[in-house]
Amino acid sequence: MSPLNGASKMSEQVLNTLRDIQREATNFAKDGGASKEPGMSFADHLKQGIKEVNSKSQVADKMAMELTTGKSGNIHETMLAATQAELSFNLMVQLRNKALEAYSEVMKMPV
Repeated sequence: MSPLNGASKMSEQVLNTLRDIQREATNFAKDGGASKEPGMSFADHLKQGIKEVNSKSQVADKMAMELTTGKSGNIHETMLAATQAELSFNLMVQLRNKALEAYSEVMKMPV
């Protein structure tokens, strides 16, 4: 497989993921925010998101280790995995910051 094919497949996966997110957001807006899975709480969604970020980080670490030991020669996919892991982590940090900011604003409100 050529490096361009790998990048093309990764781009296609990212586009498909973005389309899925857009579809979920549209359905969320139509349903008025009602969850289709009654067992999924906000905490469950957070846990699932953190697990996904951790998984992406582990995959990127594994690919980097394979690249450095010579088991893999595909630097493009390794860099894409590392970038995905970094972006996922940065998104998680920003979400945490916004949640803390919202919490502190609520705590400042007079009762």
